[in-house]
Amino acid sequence: MKKGLLLSILTFGILGCKNDTPKIIDLTNLKSTEGFIDVPLSIIDSKESGEYIEYNTSATLNDNTVGIIVKLKKDIPAGFVNGEPKNMFIKDGIQFISKGKESDRLLSFLSNKYGLNDNNVSIKDSQIFTCANLNQEKTNYKSGTSRFKIFLENEEDYAELFVNFNFSKRIIYLNEKDEEYRSPLIKLMKK
Repeated sequence: MKKGLLLSILTFGILGCKNDTPKIIDLTNLKSTEGFIDVPLSIIDSKESGEYIEYNTSATLNDNTVGIIVKLKKDIPAGFVNGEPKNMFIKDGIQFISKGKESDRLLSFLSNKYGLNDNNVSIKDSQIFTCANLNQEKTNYKSGTSRFKIFLENEEDYAELFVNFNFSKRIIYLNEKDEEYRSPLIKLMKK
């Protein structure tokens, strides 16, 4: 009787424990959605870093890991108030930081999914972007969702990319804005 009770308590204790390890998304069989390539990345860790919250992201791809560090500026107010644009553009709002080979593989994956087939690309060590704040509420970094559009450009190329955060599910989405931006996006993100 005691053994049965003890076993029940241990089983309940083990099953009742919350698992804080985030589920890592598998991109191996990622399909386009209505012709768009939208890439989800699991947030595996986050921390405050100066005036930013830093998100370490990861996903699996075949037998490899891909990922990037995404930093989002703190204290972002609503981008739209009563349906009117306010606080629309956030200077230096989002930053991408390379994780080395993992980030290079992510950029190669995007290149292949976009049909560009540039397998030997290396991502820039760090890029910082002005972003359009597409939110109707102040960003809540613990729960809910926040949507942004970043702008990448130089003298010859221009691209846009949606960077959407689902804080509740611990996922950051790199969502394609338009197919015409595929080639310039890869060019602007690689070294």
